[in-house]
Amino acid sequence: MAANSRQAEGTRKHPRDDRPRLEGVLVARARGLSNSHGVPTDIPSVKNFTAPSAIAPVDPKRNPTLAVQYWLGRDIVRGVFAPLERLKIEQLVAFYDVGHSPVREAILLLSTSGLVIHEHQKGHRVAPVSLADYDDLIRAYRKIYQLMLDSALKHGDDAWEEAVVLQLHRSLKVEKNFDDPEHREMWQLAYSTLHWTLLSGCGSPILMRIWADLGGRLERYVNLFADLEIDRVLDHHSKHREIVDAVVHRDAERLHELVADMFEMGVQFHQTISHTLSSYEKSAHADSAPDMEGAPRKRGRPRKNPR
Repeated sequence: MAANSRQAEGTRKHPRDDRPRLEGVLVARARGLSNSHGVPTDIPSVKNFTAPSAIAPVDPKRNPTLAVQYWLGRDIVRGVFAPLERLKIEQLVAFYDVGHSPVREAILLLSTSGLVIHEHQKGHRVAPVSLADYDDLIRAYRKIYQLMLDSALKHGDDAWEEAVVLQLHRSLKVEKNFDDPEHREMWQLAYSTLHWTLLSGCGSPILMRIWADLGGRLERYVNLFADLEIDRVLDHHSKHREIVDAVVHRDAERLHELVADMFEMGVQFHQTISHTLSSYEKSAHADSAPDMEGAPRKRGRPRKNPR
């Protein structure tokens, strides 16, 4: 009877199901919902997406390790796996329908991205979240963005400029639809690919890797804690058109003004993340539930009750 009640609760629409992503991930965990492989969330994996722009950029049959690295990385960013979720090999093998070796290798590759942490003799977990980390990421991201943009404008050639214009054209075709998970993923990738193309003119693979890692970590905070209704009404397409126009005209002063405006445009959006994240931190510290799967165990032997 209890099991049937839980099943009914899982299928009944919750009155807050249309709220920001934080509730999509953490309320599902609190209510004990899970998919068929035990991952405590109802958010679909990118492995199940079919749109060409949203699937893995490699053939899973030829290179399963890189495919799992892509799937797991995007799923962590999107909130399929919650902060401090233990990454169990057997669970991931079943979840992604691949062998053990690709899963282990993919986890090791992701451990350098800041999305996965290693615990000595305990395996790997999804990286934790904190307000301090988020604030640090924002500052670092903006500084490295400006640095790379200056270098791109200085060193970028005509081929780079044409690639930026082409990517703008492609991104403008993607509707900003947050209601469907796959379409939201298409929007996120179109948005990030445009900025990747814009910054690629700097010519530094090292800087590009750092920027991509920072961007992925920031995007995870958006997916977990943002009020997406605010982001939904922001006109990124118009701002992108202006930025690319400044690139084409090699107008450095105008470009810096536009990028500063772009960052300023998202201030209220980022404030909602900070506010919700702060509340999450307080509730996490106050939660004294014993050894939840998403929280590390306490070390040392348990104390004996005093007599």
